[in-house]
Amino acid sequence: MITKLHINILRNAEFFQFMQSAFVIFDKYGIDRENLNQLYEDMQQCLLDAEIALAYEKKNEKVREKNEADRYRDRLHSKLFNHVKTILYDERDSRYDDAQTVMRVLKNVGNPTQLAENAESAFLTTLGNRLEPYALQIEAIGAKEMLEALMNENKRFIALEIECRTFAAEQTISKPPAMGTVRKYANEVYRRIVDAINGYANLMTKREQYRDIIAEMNVLVAKYDQLLAVRKKSKSGELKIEN
Repeated sequence: MITKLHINILRNAEFFQFMQSAFVIFDKYGIDRENLNQLYEDMQQCLLDAEIALAYEKKNEKVREKNEADRYRDRLHSKLFNHVKTILYDERDSRYDDAQTVMRVLKNVGNPTQLAENAESAFLTTLGNRLEPYALQIEAIGAKEMLEALMNENKRFIALEIECRTFAAEQTISKPPAMGTVRKYANEVYRRIVDAINGYANLMTKREQYRDIIAEMNVLVAKYDQLLAVRKKSKSGELKIEN
């Protein structure tokens, strides 16, 4: 008998990988294709739909990540500007002259946080280039790490923006299937195939014939059972630490 797996608690990527591996095994043995072929075809279609849905999810996650990077670089720019501004409140501060020099560059470049994303990326890159000759002054006022963090976050944003554009260009359909819907149907198809194979395996005349496919499927199921067990144990340990 093919062992039951708690498929519903697999993460989306894990679910896809499991179903993909299971389909390879089903297709390899082709049990009762005359009666089960439609289910095999349905499962293959589910895999195609799941692949598209996962790609769309990944795109949405990257968009969220890009938007967060955009907000964070705005905050880092404000942090740098306000740090320099704070020093300039006190003309007796030993860092005053250096802060004036840095502020002059900041004001000449302007505030990029109100610009469109692409324009802001270019402005922040320009700001970094303009401040390069004043590395000593920036370090003297304690703003070196702030500037580095801002430049790094701007580079991260640019990389994410390129990735998002690539995903958008590769998207071939306007509204891909929801992963939840795909999973529900794929799960039903999988169960029907497994139930059929298990039903055949109960017949004395078929047990030997289905021994290999059942063995391979149970190895696969055990692999994902182990993954879920490790995750459950890890979560249980985290809860104990919190208490």
